[in-house]
Amino acid sequence: MLTMRPANPDDQPGLAAMIQARSDWMKANQLPSWRSWGKHVHELAGNCTRHPSEMWVLTEHGDRIMGCTTILRTSAPWTWTATEAADTAYYLNGTVTDPAERHRKLGALIADWAVDRAAREGISRVRRDCSSPALAEYYQQQNFQLIRKVSTSGGHTSYALVLDSSKEVHIAAA
Repeated sequence: MLTMRPANPDDQPGLAAMIQARSDWMKANQLPSWRSWGKHVHELAGNCTRHPSEMWVLTEHGDRIMGCTTILRTSAPWTWTATEAADTAYYLNGTVTDPAERHRKLGALIADWAVDRAAREGISRVRRDCSSPALAEYYQQQNFQLIRKVSTSGGHTSYALVLDSSKEVHIAAA
């Protein structure tokens, strides 16, 4: 059984292993951001100790970590306008899933869970951004709407996406 729960410090080794596996998968598939992920594995996994109320893990049978995401109340200032940032929204950041379980579409499951959680809490929108056109397309397949593409000062492109949680159909929590 898959369960989303708040992360805790004991999750750090499992998170680090999963994030490293994702980085290795990205490298093997020649995805350009693998270096950043690989360089920051322990920092990303350490969010479970620095931000335990914001980081969530997807577990199977209560122990095996299959994925994670961080839910913030503020979004990247280089991607969203001040007016948009002032709206009540969740901002999904650092969503990672076990690459060996890609066939299960765990990233989509985590996004659905976050949208459902937002709707139940009266949060009107779920936002996310990314630097990969393929990832932006994947998020659009999850019903996120591309709002804009922004060129950053480092010469990269950031894609801003949003989903209105009040318009989605939600499954009641078990």
